[in-house]
Amino acid sequence: MLKELKTAIEKQQQVSVRTKDGKITVGLPRHSVEPERVKIYTENEVISIPLNEINHVMRIIGLPLK
Repeated sequence: MLKELKTAIEKQQQVSVRTKDGKITVGLPRHSVEPERVKIYTENEVISIPLNEINHVMRIIGLPLK
């Protein structure tokens, strides 16, 4: 899970993150000032999520159009 977040941050890929309470957040991940959290930049807001609350991470990889 952490590996997927790190890869998405490095490659500037969007992610879908599901937390233990069932909430799903889609956006661009960035490192947080606090090492135990990740920031997700969504279309409308920036959400800081504790890493220990994350249940599932899915990278969203866009394919180039021909």
